[in-house]
Amino acid sequence: MKIPIVMVAFGTTSKAISTYQYIEKITRDRFKNHTVFWAFSSRVIAHRLQQEGMKEIQHPAERFNLLAEQGYKSVIVQPLHLFAGKEFDTLTRDMQESTLNCISGAPLISSPQDYHDICKILQPFITSHPPKATLILGHGTYHPIWTAYYCLETFLRQQFGPHIFVGTVEKYPNSDHLADKISEAGYKEVRIIPFFLVTGIHYRRDIIGDSEFSWQNRFRKKNIAVEMIKQGLGMLPGFTDIITRHIKAAIDRSNEYR
Repeated sequence: MKIPIVMVAFGTTSKAISTYQYIEKITRDRFKNHTVFWAFSSRVIAHRLQQEGMKEIQHPAERFNLLAEQGYKSVIVQPLHLFAGKEFDTLTRDMQESTLNCISGAPLISSPQDYHDICKILQPFITSHPPKATLILGHGTYHPIWTAYYCLETFLRQQFGPHIFVGTVEKYPNSDHLADKISEAGYKEVRIIPFFLVTGIHYRRDIIGDSEFSWQNRFRKKNIAVEMIKQGLGMLPGFTDIITRHIKAAIDRSNEYR
């Protein structure tokens, strides 16, 4: 029985779920001999989608139990979390508690190579108009991995220059000062790139929302024109290469156990 691949994402109930479908197609094409399953680490989202008829969506612990019942002994688990934060910690616990031998790929932005790759992926959106400020906006976290956002900014600035800024929509690192900082630096235009796998609720509410506190409106109040990249990372050319490289590394490790 060929070892299956379980793709684990936080989940979404929005149209952005099409990003997962795109990632699944690429994964199936590149790993034709492996069955691909999905799990959403948000129990709320997983159960809501099950109620809407998407029975194939499971929480990771539920998915592992089902695969064990079907006779599988081992599984490749590829998290689609960008950083090794709280969600990945919870997934790690689910894997440890499972009766399956779970071989995990690394979160998507983990190694120096991943940081270099994400710089290449974002390059077309950064260098086309250098006079603009470029703001990369991610989720943010209280987890110790919050320092990864500073690491990302360092890599991007080394590659492209000081017009790159990295911030978050909530938690740490606190980014409330960035609109002022970009304005005080004299920029009249800013391009916002959402650093999310999918452009779901945080993109719609916190970045382009109608609230005066949305990032789009923060800049408009400062007379800074905003250009928005509307796609999440998962749909950008080259990003699935990071995902499949991590899966292949996990498959290679699984072969060592045979």
